[in-house]
Amino acid sequence: MNETALTEEEIGILRHALGLDRARVSYRNCYTSAPRSPHYLLCMGLVTRGLMERSVSDGTMVPFAVTDAGRAVLTTK
Repeated sequence: MNETALTEEEIGILRHALGLDRARVSYRNCYTSAPRSPHYLLCMGLVTRGLMERSVSDGTMVPFAVTDAGRAVLTTK
């Protein structure tokens, strides 16, 4: 798997963060996950690849945002 290859679940997270799972045009940029959730590990993998950024957490849920590189990957899908 090359660095830009994404699983369907990772693509789903990026699309959901941008609201593209409900609309044709992005209207938000946020995805939250509990630190013990399997989705948290997927998000952290996207952070490592520069496709998402992790924001400061209140301790309960961790917010993530899609980077410009993450948006670019989605436009090629």
